[in-house]
Amino acid sequence: MRSQFCSGRKVLLTACILLSIVLAGCGGNTSSGCKILSLNVSPNASAVNHNAAAPGNAQQFDAFAGSTTPNCAVAQSNLTTVTWSVSDPVNTTIGTTPGPSYGVATCKAATSGAVTVTATLSQTDFAPVTGTASLTCN
Repeated sequence: MRSQFCSGRKVLLTACILLSIVLAGCGGNTSSGCKILSLNVSPNASAVNHNAAAPGNAQQFDAFAGSTTPNCAVAQSNLTTVTWSVSDPVNTTIGTTPGPSYGVATCKAATSGAVTVTATLSQTDFAPVTGTASLTCN
């Protein structure tokens, strides 16, 4: 009688383990379909004096997840995997490598209007997404 009870518990335990593996995504499949659909860049607009001594001639920009696919939880911290660019690389530069200058736009000369600062996030199996802000160099 005792051996039937023990064998029943082993079957139940084995079934529970198999069910857990299936529910966990078969041990390593991380493709959840969770994607970022838009980016927010902060600050949205800024003006900087190009004649000011560093760091007064620069502005730090940060990128955050905006909207996401349904039921997707994304940490609302600064994204450090975006690619930064500026629409006027003659009068402004932006740090594109990780480190203290990452996302820092520096005014080298006055601009006639606002420069567009763009953050681009590449995603596996999904279209890249961008967010923009404006920077005026006085």
